[in-house]
Amino acid sequence: MNSSDRLIGVPESPEALTAAWLTDALRAGGEDLTVADLDVEAIGVGVGIMSLVFRLTPTYEGTKGPATLVVKIAPPWEQIRSIAAGYGFYRREVEIYRNLTSRLGLRPPKCYYGEFNPETQEFVVVIDDLGHLRSVDQLDGCSVADARLIITSLAAHHAKWWGDSSLFDLPYIQTAATPPWPEFNDQGFKQSWPVILERAGDLVPERIVTVGERWSDVGPAIMRKMANHQLTLIHGDVRLDNVFFHTDGGDPVTIIDWQIANIGIGTFDLAYFLSQSLAVEERREHLDDLINLYHATLVEHGVSDYSMDELWADFRMCALFCLTYPVLAGAGELANDRALHLVRTMLERSVRMIIDLDADELVGTL
Repeated sequence: MNSSDRLIGVPESPEALTAAWLTDALRAGGEDLTVADLDVEAIGVGVGIMSLVFRLTPTYEGTKGPATLVVKIAPPWEQIRSIAAGYGFYRREVEIYRNLTSRLGLRPPKCYYGEFNPETQEFVVVIDDLGHLRSVDQLDGCSVADARLIITSLAAHHAKWWGDSSLFDLPYIQTAATPPWPEFNDQGFKQSWPVILERAGDLVPERIVTVGERWSDVGPAIMRKMANHQLTLIHGDVRLDNVFFHTDGGDPVTIIDWQIANIGIGTFDLAYFLSQSLAVEERREHLDDLINLYHATLVEHGVSDYSMDELWADFRMCALFCLTYPVLAGAGELANDRALHLVRTMLERSVRMIIDLDADELVGTL
């Protein structure tokens, strides 16, 4: 995407996604196209938690352009928007698509236009429609074969950025320890925890209730630890709903949704993916092999300073922190029954892995 200083207007609602707006957006992104008519279809309902996602089907005047596109905008729900603003999610995704896609170790979708309005905290990205590629419903859970594809791609990406100090020159990407991230996580968790217990308390055994009650001692401490060693560029939201599979001989996966990307230990991406995108029994049976695959791929790509003992210690700690995802997302407005089901599934899988690893025993030792 060609960067542009021109703010053409960031859509605040689906009604603002018009043929005229898309024409301006495509032209600002370097495409010489005119959109005569536009069909807008909501997609990913109950899949995207932090954004609204639409498929655009344009009719062009003269020159033929992309048959379909995908656009993301901010949702109307105040709690979700507050979380996004506090963490800088929307600006980060726009900046990554504008400035970093050619350097990513993962295969990104093409971005035609991206804009962020700091005054309103509205954002928009227009990207390739990947709907023709194979995808898997996160509720169904990831197969081991697909998990291996995702993990090898993740490890190669992490190895590419391993110890790269240039990450700290990017003002839109920080570590999880950067204020106000730890404080905001603590505040958000405190507000969300009672709501989660009301909505999904049947999935939370007493030992995890204790974790939630002591999150002020857990979350900020882990965020600081995730920012103090073996740093790389992590995606932050590697879950099955964000993954598309290719068969063209290039990188086998594209992982979308870069809002939560930050500087941290790559093992976090691994822990989040394995804890919330694999069915519990599948994860239990294959966990050791998949973690070994991640480590072997790091080594294959030149990482020589990260032992298996370190990896396992980080993995256990990150698995505990991953509880924050379904808690924060599940306490806000949810688009439909599928969104609630997704949050409950993520919560149940996360809780089970914490217990299987006895990761809750880390509370008080961090």
